[in-house]
Amino acid sequence: MLGLTVTVLAALLDAPAPGTLDPNTGMPVDVQQRANPPPVEARPAPGVNFGQSPTSVTPPATRPPTSSDPSAPRTPLMRPRPEAAPTNMPPGTGPSDQATQPSAPAPDPASLYPLSFAAESLSLSDVLKSALDGNIDLRNSAIDIAITEKQITAALGAYDVFFLAGATASKAVTPQRGSQLTFNVGQQQLSGNFGFERKLESGGTVNFTVTTTRSSTLQPLNIQNAAAGVRSLNAYFVSPSLTLTHPLLRNAGVRVNRADIDRARIARTQMEANQLQMAQTAIHDIILAYWDVLFASRDLENKRRSASTTSEQHRRVKAEVAAGRKSQLDLDTIYQSLVARENEVVLAENTLLDRSLTLRQFMGQDFSGRKVLGVLPQTDPQALAPREIDLEGEIKKAFQANPQLRSLEIGIASRRVDELVAANARLPILDFRFQFAPQGRSIDQIANVDTGISAKRASWPEAFQNFFTATDVAKVNFNTGPFADFNISGSLNFNFDIQGRTPKANHERVVLEIRKAEYNLQKSQQQISMSVIRSVNAMRTASARLTITSEAVRLAESNLRAEEARFRVGRSTSYDVLFRQDELALAQFNALSAQIDYLRATVELQTLTGQLLPSYGLELSGAAAPRQSSSPTGGRYR
Repeated sequence: MLGLTVTVLAALLDAPAPGTLDPNTGMPVDVQQRANPPPVEARPAPGVNFGQSPTSVTPPATRPPTSSDPSAPRTPLMRPRPEAAPTNMPPGTGPSDQATQPSAPAPDPASLYPLSFAAESLSLSDVLKSALDGNIDLRNSAIDIAITEKQITAALGAYDVFFLAGATASKAVTPQRGSQLTFNVGQQQLSGNFGFERKLESGGTVNFTVTTTRSSTLQPLNIQNAAAGVRSLNAYFVSPSLTLTHPLLRNAGVRVNRADIDRARIARTQMEANQLQMAQTAIHDIILAYWDVLFASRDLENKRRSASTTSEQHRRVKAEVAAGRKSQLDLDTIYQSLVARENEVVLAENTLLDRSLTLRQFMGQDFSGRKVLGVLPQTDPQALAPREIDLEGEIKKAFQANPQLRSLEIGIASRRVDELVAANARLPILDFRFQFAPQGRSIDQIANVDTGISAKRASWPEAFQNFFTATDVAKVNFNTGPFADFNISGSLNFNFDIQGRTPKANHERVVLEIRKAEYNLQKSQQQISMSVIRSVNAMRTASARLTITSEAVRLAESNLRAEEARFRVGRSTSYDVLFRQDELALAQFNALSAQIDYLRATVELQTLTGQLLPSYGLELSGAAAPRQSSSPTGGRYR
């Protein structure tokens, strides 16, 4: 019984069976004829025509695929079924004949998978220049700065010198009534004046005015009886006057009276800080958007390269299957991986277009009528050189130059000006006024027979002469020189709010606002410090990842080459090769992510420390220099 069993097993082993090994080649042999898979052709680009541009990269025109043109537009890959084998194959096109045909060189990944939309190459400098030139918000901020300059000029105009002039003419008729003593029955007067006035920075006002007057008075000969006759008496007056008005308590002081000028200058500094912050935000967003485009572009290149490598492997394995050295299962496995990689290429193209549109939006471009939508970045920092970073130094830079902190400090300086004015408003009003008015007069002299005085008419020259060399006949002032005829006056005006609720409440309100603003500044400094620490840590992490991922890419490329060599001699499977390809794709993605993360962290740190614009060679017209103190005038308001 045992001998019969051994004989039957030997007979079964000697009999050829379907699906066994070929004794000559040692490869699996299928009795049933398998269908040859269709050739892997390039799929056609989506039917979107964005027009032609001299500087754009446009996809080639769609044409029928040919087996001799590896860069022809692709057709969607579909897994063939075994029963779909062609039954009318012409002679000489069998698997063995196809295997003996010379293989075409591997096509370029960019030509094998062309873009489905028009794109143009742009450098980062071109993008930044275009963004700054076309940014409407920056133009408005420049106008705001110019407006604040005019406000400063207007505030300084309060201390301009004003020229004053005037003229007055009058006529009065006062006839005698009853027994009234009448000194004049009529008077005509013509007066003119001119002068200068200026407000003082300390709060007062100085005025100098010269007044000239000519009057003609009708005097009765008898003050009790005007009907006895009248005579005309002419008089000429030259009277300069100097008037000084000055507060002694409330509204007194240079800083109080220059508060409007300080507010205007602070407003200009605030606008400059706002412009700087606006520009940094715009440049920050544009640079990050550009790095996103760079990431999408290089990610597309990696996925194209991965799909092209899988396509070339599919071509080689297809030839080996036709020659009977590989099984159809190996070809189907690679074919499935190729379909997945081409799907990733399509998604990467869509991501590149989306990132390009976002970048163009930040650049302020209009999409109406635009034919070139994609962006191919020319600025591609392939080799990054990480630097040592001083954390404490970066935090100090952020405190000194960060636009957000600067804006808060400027706000505190403005409130300190308000606090100074509000504190001064709590003082009582005590104003002083002083006036000195010398004059020169010339009046008609009536003849007196008793005293021997002859008649003499008044004149302007005599009035000016009397201003300097007047004679005091009565010898009251004992002054026969200049200013013998003068008028001096002085006055004080006092006003005090006993309860003082309004000025006290206003002052306390401003003090509370300053305290709140200082707390907000401390909070912002904490947030800025945290952001700087995170940015520095992100740069350090990305720097370490650059070294690690570059080594991972090198090892993945070496492993893939070794695995492909093993596969060609039959010591590896398609799964192993595809696994190595996936490892390389993942390593390239990680390396690319590390580079972009390092660039993004660098931009974040430059934005926090206020070094973003200088780092890229950008300068704003009228931009403010870094602050040196909390007050635009150099002092501190307490």
